[in-house]
Amino acid sequence: MDTRQDIHLAELKNVTIRPATAGPLEDEINRIIEAGSREHPLHLLDLDDLVRKHLIWLRSMPRVTPFYAVKCNDHPAILATLAALGTGFDCASEAEIRTILALGVTPDRIIFAHPIKSVQALAFAKAHGIRRMTFDNECELVKVAREYPEAELVLRIRHDSDRVLIALGKKFGCDARGDGRRLLARAKELGVSVIGVSFHVGCGSLDADCFYDAIASARSVFDYARDELGMRLWLLDVGGGFPGDND
Repeated sequence: MDTRQDIHLAELKNVTIRPATAGPLEDEINRIIEAGSREHPLHLLDLDDLVRKHLIWLRSMPRVTPFYAVKCNDHPAILATLAALGTGFDCASEAEIRTILALGVTPDRIIFAHPIKSVQALAFAKAHGIRRMTFDNECELVKVAREYPEAELVLRIRHDSDRVLIALGKKFGCDARGDGRRLLARAKELGVSVIGVSFHVGCGSLDADCFYDAIASARSVFDYARDELGMRLWLLDVGGGFPGDND
């Protein structure tokens, strides 16, 4: 683990770190209940469980590097733990990027994953060497070409699961075969580097098979970029929404 990130975890305010030998989390909950009423709400974070699930991910999908979406839960203990584990971070705003950089995370472990960014946010990303970022429209493409031509862009395509708690296609992503191809051609005209494709099937997907179709759609973009435009894409961002349970 990065010692800088260990220090960040140890110095968090209003956070009590329980050693792994302290026993089950249920024992801690019972102890708190038995201590009587409290003036303020209390959150319990099982960081052991977080580490365990991170390791399960690495074993189950060794070719997929995890990038944690900060907006899911930005509690300092969670972010510091994941930073120490070496994971990447999916940041949707300048504020989130600032938070992650403060943990000592290097720019290559951050993707600016919002398809519409302010000029100020682009300038901040450029100043701190954060090159990877998503886009799904021509206005954003032209803006990046003007403000940060060294950026490495990831084209976000739309592919919603039919069985999902929160669909994101109404907000983000372009059609892979229509606008996607046009945007790639425009990027080539502007001299902007597009390195890959991203998608997000939606939050809380109940359908694992939708990922097969989404990857096939992304593959069509890769093939078009190579065969028709002479562009080499090498990164595939498979988003989130993975089905599963608490175990």
